[in-house]
Amino acid sequence: MKLIEKIMMPHLDWIQIEVSGLCNASCFYCPNTLYRKNWNGRILTLNEFMQIVPYLKKVKLLHLQGWGEPFLNKVGTTTNGMLLKESQIEKIIESKIDIIAFSLAGINKNDELRAGTKIEKIFDIINDLNKIKTRKKISNPKIHIAYMLLKSNFYEFEEIPEVFHNKKIDQVVISLLDFIPEPYIEKESIIPKTEKDFEELRKKALDIIVKGKKLNLSISFNIPHPFKKGEICSERPLSSLFINSLGDVSPCVFTGIPSKISKNLKFGNINETTLPKIWRNIEYRNFRKSYTTSFSCINCTKLRILQLS
Repeated sequence: MKLIEKIMMPHLDWIQIEVSGLCNASCFYCPNTLYRKNWNGRILTLNEFMQIVPYLKKVKLLHLQGWGEPFLNKVGTTTNGMLLKESQIEKIIESKIDIIAFSLAGINKNDELRAGTKIEKIFDIINDLNKIKTRKKISNPKIHIAYMLLKSNFYEFEEIPEVFHNKKIDQVVISLLDFIPEPYIEKESIIPKTEKDFEELRKKALDIIVKGKKLNLSISFNIPHPFKKGEICSERPLSSLFINSLGDVSPCVFTGIPSKISKNLKFGNINETTLPKIWRNIEYRNFRKSYTTSFSCINCTKLRILQLS
């Protein structure tokens, strides 16, 4: 890597890399499932990944997740857990990763909503992780739950603090379904449409967060306001970026879906040019100057996220 490229590479909050655009699950709300006939996602090669490595010294967080299952590429961050075997759990801990997050969409309802996954297997894996951490007297990896709150699992909402506290979870991050790949999926979204809806959900979320704190469980909740926009998008496109499994560089995971029919926003490909050059090209710079009014972002709920924790 040339010295000039080291200088050109900015300091970023995070880079999110889709190391796998393939998945062994069939979650009904995911574009990987809904766009399967037009899906281009693949496994990011080691050579492609190594093109990014020289620039990671200027990045606070590397998050290996996109629209696929990362353990199909034998790496780990946010996972559905179904491909993890007992022998791999020890290796995960030995790798010294800071966080491993497990995706769920409900408690009793999870297996129905996330076809191909089993919550009891995830709990068994978490139990094994905690046993090994205790034996080795270490605290990492921290165990997180990436929890999708939907209309059909909302009745389980109040169970979250007690259930995950008992499993020795470090943090639960609750999100709402804010990406609607097909119109019929919208019925599952509980994103507030009025100020009243927002305040009611906000109150319930704060109650859950307080219950979690009493149990020493950190709970974070992302709620988009029906109309008030924040100063910056929660995906932080001014200080982060997304690279999908095709090597395309986009502002966030929602603008880089590896599908033939997705209306993406990409500014280059790591197989064709270097990451610093992509970041600094004129089109990408112009986007960052006025992204809140760009066609791709202006109606996105991520601009209206209020994080409660």
